[in-house]
Amino acid sequence: MSKTARAAVVTLCAFLLLLQSVSTAEAGFVDRVKNIYQLPEQMDEIQKKYDAAKLQLELQNEKLSESIRQSKETEEKLVAQNQQLQAQKDELQQRLQAMEQQARDKEARTRKLTMLAVTAALLVVGYFVTGRFIRWMVWRRARENLRS
Repeated sequence: MSKTARAAVVTLCAFLLLLQSVSTAEAGFVDRVKNIYQLPEQMDEIQKKYDAAKLQLELQNEKLSESIRQSKETEEKLVAQNQQLQAQKDELQQRLQAMEQQARDKEARTRKLTMLAVTAALLVVGYFVTGRFIRWMVWRRARENLRS
């Protein structure tokens, strides 16, 4: 073998040894280069995910706004209904008080009439009893006068 062939073999072996020791570092470097070239694809994917998340957030925001609007409408309806029911309650309480007053008045009138009837009956009975008592007293005196 000639000197040049030996030098070529030694250079080739040295290059292979260097290539073998550099392959792990080179693999990291190659991966980085590949990642740099794949970066636009990743950016497009990230942009799509961002747009989808933004759209979903906007939809949720719209749903929330609609829900808030419906809640306000429901609250307004319930407040109006509550006011109406309160007015009905007040009216019914006034009617109830009027009916209770009428019942008390009727009861008082009935009590007065009963007392009047009992008093009249007692006066009539008292009149007859008094008349009988007076007749009895007159009869007794007359009898005593006749005896004497």
